[in-house]
Amino acid sequence: MNISREKFFTAPDGRSAELIKLRSADGSGVDITNFGGCVVSLMVPDKNGSLTDVALGWKKPEDYLTNGCYFGALIGRIPNRIANGRFTFEGRVYQMCLNDNNRCTLHGGFGFSHRWWDIESISGNEVTLRLISPDGDGGFPGKIEVHAVYRWKEDHTLELEISAESDRPAVADFTNHTYFNLDGENYGSTLDHTVKIAADRVTVTDEFLQATGEILDVAGSRFDLRSGKSFRQIISENPSGFDDNFIIGDAYGVFRKNAAVVTAGQSGISMAVHTTAPGIQFYMGGFLNEDGKSRYLKHSGFCLETQNWPNAVNMPCFPSVRIEPGKGYHSISCYAFSTGKDIQ
Repeated sequence: MNISREKFFTAPDGRSAELIKLRSADGSGVDITNFGGCVVSLMVPDKNGSLTDVALGWKKPEDYLTNGCYFGALIGRIPNRIANGRFTFEGRVYQMCLNDNNRCTLHGGFGFSHRWWDIESISGNEVTLRLISPDGDGGFPGKIEVHAVYRWKEDHTLELEISAESDRPAVADFTNHTYFNLDGENYGSTLDHTVKIAADRVTVTDEFLQATGEILDVAGSRFDLRSGKSFRQIISENPSGFDDNFIIGDAYGVFRKNAAVVTAGQSGISMAVHTTAPGIQFYMGGFLNEDGKSRYLKHSGFCLETQNWPNAVNMPCFPSVRIEPGKGYHSISCYAFSTGKDIQ
C-alpha cells in the first residue's frame, strides 16, 4: 500500500486542506481531503483493467469550500432532511437552520460536510479523521467527538467506519455523500446502470422530500428493486428518478452484505454496498447541473447513502438516533468494486 499526503488548497483564512492518497500496487485507491472528509477521487479497474475514476467531484479544489452538491462529503450531525428543521428532545425544542427550500434542515444544515477535520492518523491502509462538535453546534444538543476511518483494501473495497461519543444525551447519525458513475465520472450518464436494493419497504415522503412517518411495502410498486432494474427503466417510470430511503433493517448493528448492488453498462464495473445501517438513500442525481471535474447534468451520478431512517428525530416509531455517554454511535459501510459476477 502506498500512502501520500499533499497540500490540496488554501482557504481565504489561510488554512490549508490536505489530500491523502491511499493506493494499492495496481494503482487503485481513494483520495480523501480533511475538509469535509470528502472522497475526491476513487480509482478502480474496469473490465479491461484500465483505472477509472468513479467518483464525481470538483475540478477546482477550492470549490469544496462551498460544495453545494456535497460531493464525497461526510454528513452529520443528522443526514437527510429534518422536517421543519425542528425536533423535541429531552423536553426541549431544538430549531436548526432551514437550508432546503426554506422548509427543512438538510444534512445538518451545512454541518460536518463543510468543516475542517483533524487528520488524527495515517497508517497501513487507512486514514482517521477526527472532529469535535460543541454543544449547540448547528442547533444540536450535546458535545460530540466523531472519528471517521477510511480504509482502502486490496480487493478494491472502500470501507468507512464512523464512531461518535457524547458528553450528554444527544442525537447523531452519519453518512457519506459520494456520487458515483461506474462508467467513469466523465461518462455523462448513468442510464445504462442497473441496480438491486434488498429492501421490502421504503419511507414515504411529502412534496418537500420530508419523511412523513408512513412506511410503504415496495411489492407491486415502482420502488421494488429487489430483482434489479435498469436506471433507464426507472427514469421511464418516473422522470425524476429516486431520492428515497430504502429500508434494509430496523436498527443499527447487523452487517448486511449486498444491501445494494449497482452494475455499469459499459465499464463492467459493479459496486456492492455492505452496511450496518438500517437504511440506504438512493439518490439518482436528479438535481445535478454542475461544472465539476467534468460537466455533470441530471443523472450523471448517483448516491447510495447508508443511514438511519430520515427524520427519525421526529418519529418515535423509527429506529432511534439517540446517543449518550457510554452508549455512542458506530457504523461500518463498505463499497466493494468488482468486474466479475461474484457480488451480484
